[in-house]
Amino acid sequence: MISTISQNPKNYRWVILFFCFLTITFTNGLTLGGLYVFEEEIIKSLTAITGQDVLRADLKLRDALTLWSTAAFGFFSGMLADKVGVKKLMVSGLLILAAAFFYYGQAQSLSDMYILHVLMGLVLCISGMIVNVILISKWFNNSRGLAIGILLAGTSVGNGLFPQINTYLLTLGDWREVMVWLSLIPLCYIPFLLLFIKDSPEDLVKEQEQKTQEFSQSNMQGGLTLMEALSTRNFWLLSLMAFCTFYSILAMTGHVFLLMREENYAPQIAATGVSIIFFGGFIGKVLSGKMAEVIGRKMVLLIGVGVMLIGSIFIVLALFFKDPIFIWIGLALYGTGWGGLYTLIQLLTADLFGIIALGKIMGVINILDTIGGGLGPYLTGVLYDITQGYLLPFALISVLLIVALISSSMLKINDQEIESNR
Repeated sequence: MISTISQNPKNYRWVILFFCFLTITFTNGLTLGGLYVFEEEIIKSLTAITGQDVLRADLKLRDALTLWSTAAFGFFSGMLADKVGVKKLMVSGLLILAAAFFYYGQAQSLSDMYILHVLMGLVLCISGMIVNVILISKWFNNSRGLAIGILLAGTSVGNGLFPQINTYLLTLGDWREVMVWLSLIPLCYIPFLLLFIKDSPEDLVKEQEQKTQEFSQSNMQGGLTLMEALSTRNFWLLSLMAFCTFYSILAMTGHVFLLMREENYAPQIAATGVSIIFFGGFIGKVLSGKMAEVIGRKMVLLIGVGVMLIGSIFIVLALFFKDPIFIWIGLALYGTGWGGLYTLIQLLTADLFGIIALGKIMGVINILDTIGGGLGPYLTGVLYDITQGYLLPFALISVLLIVALISSSMLKINDQEIESNR
């Protein structure tokens, strides 16, 4: 089947999309959502080792370091992707990920974990969203919105699936053993990347010793340089929206397990709370890419931010009125809205600025949004330690989403012009 599909680059692009989807599923699920269910056990373990209580803010600094290191490495990963290709970066990142999980099982202090989370941030740069969106943008011209939506759904699948998997694995062994087991996943997956990933349609053509110039040239779109993009209003509005929404989603996913455990939910139910956010994100990501090409990018973007904002308000109401129904409604809406706008952020980056400098442009946007993403779980932990509750930090999330809604409404997006330039 694969050999038949590979005869035509237009067909082989779906093979590329499938393996990019799996790559994002593993990298995001392992480094982000899957780690939240270990936190209670890690707190107990480190408290026993050090003899001192571990504050949530100190623990959540790990998450911030992951995102901030992603910001630090993001621009350079974009440049490297443009120069050396995506495949080498993806394989390198998975090797680092395997090593990070193996040594996580040996960590004796938060300092040890901080170092490993910096490495995980590097993994997210060279094997995560940036390089995969670049690769998909090269392979897909028509149906790019649908392809990016499917691709980014992998983040929701990974972040929704691994909390459940890891919670089950914790019934079979302690958290250190589970970390070592998880290190085997990227190692087993690397051979598939080596076999199937091609950096561009041209690489596939060279291997087949064929010429498909029409398809190749159709994907060599023009666009703006980095400096030209930085001078546009759209760039900064898109970056501000990304900053606010990344802060919001990472703050929520980073604390919802602890929040629900604090409300006396069983660990498996609390893990389900995390999974609901990412399941909603899966739906939002898949639907929004296609819908953006049908009803317009700006409309889908505004709907995504609006639904996420409504979800956050429900969660705040749940904390205020102590009504569990509000929590479940809020989490579902929050994740679905996030999924929709997350796809649009990546799609608009490629559509508004082109692909000639896409790696660099995405790298800069990545710096800005991951600063927000890193602040989210950490500052939420600080505010929790100060107030001994989640009402204030989650109310702040709602305020930031209002800012995101305003900035997204000010974006100038001409769908007809975007389609005509393809």
